[in-house]
Amino acid sequence: RNETGYLSSVECYNLETNEWRYVSSLPQPLAAHAGAVHNGKIYISGGVHNGEYVPWLYCYDPVMDVWARKQDMNTKRAIHTLAVMNDRLYAIGGNHLKGFSHLDVMLVECYDPKGDQWNILQTPILEGRSGPGCAVLDDSIYLVGGYSWSMGAYKSSTICYCPEKGTWTELEGDVAEPLAGPACATVILPACVPYN
Repeated sequence: RNETGYLSSVECYNLETNEWRYVSSLPQPLAAHAGAVHNGKIYISGGVHNGEYVPWLYCYDPVMDVWARKQDMNTKRAIHTLAVMNDRLYAIGGNHLKGFSHLDVMLVECYDPKGDQWNILQTPILEGRSGPGCAVLDDSIYLVGGYSWSMGAYKSSTICYCPEKGTWTELEGDVAEPLAGPACATVILPACVPYN
């Protein structure tokens, strides 16, 4: 969103021409949603629509330039993460409103694109995390930082979810300072590149 309100516009960046152009808009204006790419399609989950938290899932096909509504999540959430691993999408963290209070979303949901079906996993997140950084490495999902509404605090720790075991682990060591909203990416360095 910007100073005029919630946006539905979508822009596409061309690396070769260094130019942005508009493509098909989202069916509804959204803010604070999560996004991920799976099999060449972009998935957008949850978020806030005109002040209301929503459980929506949309899928964008860049070849056809069309958006399709998919099965809703079981939980309304915003400022969460959407991670892709082993042909599944995982909606993790975020918050929603109850009255005027923000509540951490503790449930972790898993989406099967082939069956267009969400399932709530048995193991909830260790603690509330809104706006954590998210990256996938070695069949695990890592969340860095984020804000816990129940604790009223920004987090500096990293937690890791292993879907195969269905377990969460808090890793040793913290980032330099508590934060929310970081962008994370996984980079595999070649064995011949030294790093400290």
